[in-house]
Amino acid sequence: MAHTQRKLFNRIQHFERGGDRAFRQVTTVAGSIVLAVLAAIAAFLLIKALPALNAGSAVEQKTIQGLTGGVESNFWAYLGPLVFGTLLAAGLALLLSFFISIGVALFITQYAPKPLARTLSWLIDLLAAIPSVVYGLWGALVLVPSMQPFWAWVNKYLGWIPLFASPQSNPPRTIATVSIILAIMILPIITSMARDILAQVPRSQIEGALALGATRWEMMRIAVVPFARNGMVSAGLLGLGRALGETMAVLMILSPGASYTWHLLVASKHQTIAANIANQFPEADAQGVSTLIATGLVLFVITFFINWAARRLTTPSGSQPTATIWQKFWRATAQAFSALLQRYRKASRSWRLARALGKAPQAELTDTGSVAARKETGEMSQQKRHEDPRILAALAASQAHAVQNSRSHGPNTPSHHALPNLMDRSNVARQARNNLMTVLIYVCAAIAVLPLAVVLFTVLSNGITRLNWDFLTHTMRGVVGGLAPYGGASHAIIGTLEITLGAMLISLPIGIMAAIYLVEYSKGSFLSRTLSTMVGVMAGIPSIVAGLFSFSLFSIIGGPGTVNGFVGSCALSVLMIPTVITSTAAMLRVVPHDLREASYALGVTKTRTILHVVLPTALPGIVSGATLAVARVIGETAPLLITSGAIDSTNWNLFNGRMTSLPVYVYNEFQQGTALCPAAASSQVPACIPGIRMERAWAAALVLIVIVLLLNIIARAIARSVQYAHNS
Repeated sequence: MAHTQRKLFNRIQHFERGGDRAFRQVTTVAGSIVLAVLAAIAAFLLIKALPALNAGSAVEQKTIQGLTGGVESNFWAYLGPLVFGTLLAAGLALLLSFFISIGVALFITQYAPKPLARTLSWLIDLLAAIPSVVYGLWGALVLVPSMQPFWAWVNKYLGWIPLFASPQSNPPRTIATVSIILAIMILPIITSMARDILAQVPRSQIEGALALGATRWEMMRIAVVPFARNGMVSAGLLGLGRALGETMAVLMILSPGASYTWHLLVASKHQTIAANIANQFPEADAQGVSTLIATGLVLFVITFFINWAARRLTTPSGSQPTATIWQKFWRATAQAFSALLQRYRKASRSWRLARALGKAPQAELTDTGSVAARKETGEMSQQKRHEDPRILAALAASQAHAVQNSRSHGPNTPSHHALPNLMDRSNVARQARNNLMTVLIYVCAAIAVLPLAVVLFTVLSNGITRLNWDFLTHTMRGVVGGLAPYGGASHAIIGTLEITLGAMLISLPIGIMAAIYLVEYSKGSFLSRTLSTMVGVMAGIPSIVAGLFSFSLFSIIGGPGTVNGFVGSCALSVLMIPTVITSTAAMLRVVPHDLREASYALGVTKTRTILHVVLPTALPGIVSGATLAVARVIGETAPLLITSGAIDSTNWNLFNGRMTSLPVYVYNEFQQGTALCPAAASSQVPACIPGIRMERAWAAALVLIVIVLLLNIIARAIARSVQYAHNS
């Protein structure tokens, strides 16, 4: 009997060990799939772009002439202005938003009380979650008319600057207006990452700077900003990558052109790669599609390297590889230049101090008494790259005291009032700088909240007029022109839910399994290091590139022009997977190791521990992360324009036929413009309203924002409950 039980136990143990190996292999495969998807994006885009890259063919030259209206016949000449416009728009947006974002992050972490900081952080996250098609709708119908007087003023009084020299266009559908919209869109992205970096500054550094007498601004300049410098630069690069890939807002606002010009107030001069793809893709033939995919490949390469550089900047120094000889050379050169600059600054301070004390010779300021006094201060100025003014004042006082002790009496004896007057003037200037920076940081916080309030109010006030039960339950089938009682968005709402559900079924298992591999099995392997880096890079892929990848993949599998809801789900899953991996891995790391160790001590295998201990503990946080991932993709428009298309009725089959989503519905209604109605049509039944399409667009945008808002509230409530349970 005992022998039989022991044999049965050995079989069970052998089976469980086999299950452990199988589960680990499944998680490893999930991690490998993520890397394979990233490689497949480049591979499939390259395959579909090869015909366009054959620039010498007559077919390609004819295609380029068709895309450019006969202006160009070479692919690289066609690509150049697009790259220029993309970089110009993104660069201007980064210039407008970066310092405001840093100011908001400093306000949240250093100035605001905790309740206000939490509220402002949530508002910033909500600003980031607003779909780009809503920004485009608001920008085209509200911002563009409002900016006309401002750009006229800029052109009148700042026209001597070459950027604003040319006469401004009316309406101002220019690269300058687009850059403002892009700045609003990337501001919350930069702010969120900078906030997280600034929150990691050791409290001891902050308290130490304040204890030495630094003002709040000096404390941030000395202790906070140097610690978070790399992280803030990384946040700026991620915002730049987001601006480079933006599609819908640019498409709906910018009047396109193809030229190399720095005139920002002139329309029909610039175009971006992403907006050009979305604009020309619906009417392009096979060769034209290949050309547009080739431009998408270039956009993918640009954003890939920018996001890779951003992630490298936030890599801990201990995990970075050994520096090359050129890196050592440039580092040594920079250190030597910094040392020379520091010596120059010290000499300049010594000369100013000597003049203030009425003592011209420099040598007497470095006598033995002064040196001893500096040693007593611990040589703080040499230990810190950024020196506190109060420390400098203390050093100046000690040096002056040493000079007075070394000289009994003489005609050049310093005045007893010279040093106090110098210190009083310095304190007044320091307080003035502190007050000025405090005001500027508060202004940055107000600027960050203002766009959210304006956008939400505009969408609510315009969308509520058409939002009713008929709008939510009817489709656009058979609706022609501006007939008022007809037309709704039920087919778009159903299509959005179907496509998003398909994306969840694809991305959640892969993302959760890949996160389990990173946290539980990786142990610093090459695959885990590569996966960690590529997940961050993958999170910055432009949505239009994800759509091109899915379209290219299914064009090879299912034939040219394969468009349906499932193709759109695959495109959205590419955007969801990085968010799911990041949030799930963060929650798995929060689970206490004591729970794992207790389970192992009871003889439970690792697979059972993960499935029955770790995952249930982290489940609320995983659900919260998945909800945020859904909110991230549910408002995507550009990939669905390419992969799912649009239809005026409900399609219940995800795998067959075109399918409309809410963001695509908003764009289509906006694109159709004002309806043509006869003069007496308003008194007829049914009535014809010229602006009915814009009303439908605003109503659909309101529905979309409500869905995104509810998803964010649910995710935040789950996160708060997890934090409360953890604290308890």
